[in-house]
Order: sequence, then C-alpha cells, then structure tokens
Amino acid sequence: MPFLTLPRGRRRALIGLGVALATVSAFGIYQAASGDAGSPPVNVTFVLGGGSTVKKAVGGTPQGTGLAIQGSFRGLAAATDGTVYLFTQEDQGMVMWKRETSGSTARIPLTGVDNRTAEQTAVASDGSIYLATGDSLWKTGPDGKTIKLVDTKCDNPRPFVNASIDEFCTGQVTGVTITGDGTVYFGDQTVLGQHASYVHKISGDMVELVAGRPPQDNESLLRTNPAVKEGIDPPAGTKAKDVLVPAIWDSGWLTSGASGIYWRTGPGIVRINADDTLTPLVGARDPDSVSELKGPFDSIGSALDAEIGRGSISSSRGDLTTLPDRSEIYYTDAHETYSPPFSDEYRWGGDMSSSQRGFFENLLKGKPVFQVSGGSVAPAIVGVQAIAAHGDSLYIAAESESGGGTTAVLKVQLPEKE
Repeated sequence: MPFLTLPRGRRRALIGLGVALATVSAFGIYQAASGDAGSPPVNVTFVLGGGSTVKKAVGGTPQGTGLAIQGSFRGLAAATDGTVYLFTQEDQGMVMWKRETSGSTARIPLTGVDNRTAEQTAVASDGSIYLATGDSLWKTGPDGKTIKLVDTKCDNPRPFVNASIDEFCTGQVTGVTITGDGTVYFGDQTVLGQHASYVHKISGDMVELVAGRPPQDNESLLRTNPAVKEGIDPPAGTKAKDVLVPAIWDSGWLTSGASGIYWRTGPGIVRINADDTLTPLVGARDPDSVSELKGPFDSIGSALDAEIGRGSISSSRGDLTTLPDRSEIYYTDAHETYSPPFSDEYRWGGDMSSSQRGFFENLLKGKPVFQVSGGSVAPAIVGVQAIAAHGDSLYIAAESESGGGTTAVLKVQLPEKE
C-alpha cells in the first residue's frame, strides 16, 4: 500500500515517527540528562554480542556480552527459563548461539539447514527450537541437528484439509508458537491461486486446521467482504474457520498467552479462543483516531482503532510476541524501517562498553515495535530486526556494520506496571 493511500491518522502517525527520527546524531548513544528535550531514552542492556572477541570454536564462553557475533541475522528465540537463542549466517553455514541466564554462551553449528531466515521461532520445553522460515517449518535440536517438519514444495497445496504431517503441504510458513501444554501451532499461507492465511496445529502425526478458510470462486478479497472484515475485527461469536484472511504478505505470525492464540491477520491481530471463536486485539476500526506518536510507551489510542502497516515482499515482514507476566502483546510494523534510532524521542540509552558504543553507532535499519497493554497501543522502540520474550522480559535483535557486520541481542527496559 503506497504511503499516501494510508488513512489520514495512520499517515500522521508515520509522519510523526519519521520527523522524530529525522534528526540523527553521529556520535554514540545519548544519555538521559536534566534539561534534555523530548522523551527519556529507551534503555537497553546487551545480552549477547556487542563485544570484541570473535569466537569460532564450539563450546562455552564466560559471558556472551564479550563476543562480537559476526554474520547476518537469521532468527531470535527466548525460552521460558530465560535462555536466549540467536541464529546467524556465517560463511560456512548457519549457527545457533545459546546464552543461558548465567551468561554462559555456546556457539552451535546447524546441520540439515542453511541460509534460511526465521520469520518467527518458538522454543519447546525439551530445548528444541521451531523455525518458521517461509519455505518450511523446521525443528532444531539442542545439538544443532535440524529436520524439516512442514514442506511447501508441492503442486497443489491444500492447507484447508487435515492431513498427516508427512502429506501436509502449504504455500509458505511464517509463524509458530507453542502453548503451555506443548502443542505446536504454525501460521501459513497459500500464495499462488487462492490467496489465504491459515493457522494449524500439530497433533501427534497429524496437522489440523485451526483458523482461516480458502476463498470461494470469484469471492472478493477486499475488506468490504464481511468474511475479510471479520478476520480483522470479528464480532463476538465469529468462528475462526469462517474468516478469510487474504493479506498473505502481512499475516501468519502467532503468539500464545493464557487467553488463547494471537494471530496477525494483515492490518489487525485477533485472539483464537478455546471455543474456536475470535476476539479482536488490533482491529483497524478507526485509524484516523490514532494520534501522532508522542514517545516510547506513550499511548496513541485504542488498539482496536489502530491499523498495522503493510510490509514488503522482499523484507522481513513482522513479529508478534507476548509478555505473560505483564499481560502485554508486542508487534512490529514493517511498513517503515529506521536507522539509527538516536533521535531526541526514540534514542537508545544505557551503560555500555566502547565496543557496544561502536555497535550502536553503526546500527542498520530496523523496524518499530508497538506495545498493546490494557486496550491501548503505544510505540516502544525502533531499529530492531526481531523480538522475543519470556516472563516479563522483552528482547530485541539488532544488526550493525561494526566489525565488518555483527549481530546482537539486547533486553529492553520496560516501564513499571501501574
């Protein structure tokens, strides 16, 4: 969707963020100081990367923050015990970095998969990590051995029909989440012919449809179609399998919470409830009522009125995660990317070493992150490649040109809950 065709309020919000980010400092990280204009900085702490030591050998290291993690970003995950996983692509193949809460870090080369970027990840209780990479759903063991679970290479994808996992095939897999009982859910789409997004779950050796349906012959894919509109802002009682979600480049990301499975459906986010009905979270009801962006964690309006911008086919398209201990949802809006995030209102702050300063000063473009809390939506931080969470902790991945190209994971300092 071209920028000028966005609703007026949405344009104001994006223009506000663009203006806020227009004044760029060439010198390091701004620290909060008395008399500074604008909002306080968003403080971040390095968890993995940002250091100066390059490590190629397999094994543990004392602290992950001392490492300069070379290679391009390929995925981010966080386990319920606080372990953080970072996936990167090196010259010799893909690597999984595992950072435990003690700070001990291991570099684990992956086998069975290479040169993939995970649009979303999820960590199981046994330490396995699921990667939704567009072309497939993969499962990586703690030793780095990776197998393909869901394929997209078939002549006639039929994701609306339950099938064994060996026979199931879809167009692309963009999202994955694991519920408290260990059930794996994934979001997928058909991109050729019948444009539609779905949610499935893996039950034993079967793949079962949870949400979404294919379009009928000559059915409209516009929001004027009630089935499409109800996939964004469903009335009470709407069944998950009755909605049509044709926004195939901006849907499919999932996250799970105590109340159900959250599903990005293009411009909105809905919750799939235990009774298979939908509840809207971000509903695109009245984007014009959403105010200009004020600063980090300052509400810009009702989440039900907000509309998520469209990403591009060639770029990373979105993210979705939940902080269960804070009852908050976070999502990224890939309509615009920003670099570096050091404007008066959206700068990053926090204590750092000289190598970490160098990482910050050379950040690559990244997406803005929004928080949904108590029915309101607010910008949180900008300049990120991906988000992940556990408990009350929000993690971001960032890339920098420092050291010839490095990646890092940082923890965002969130405001105290009222």
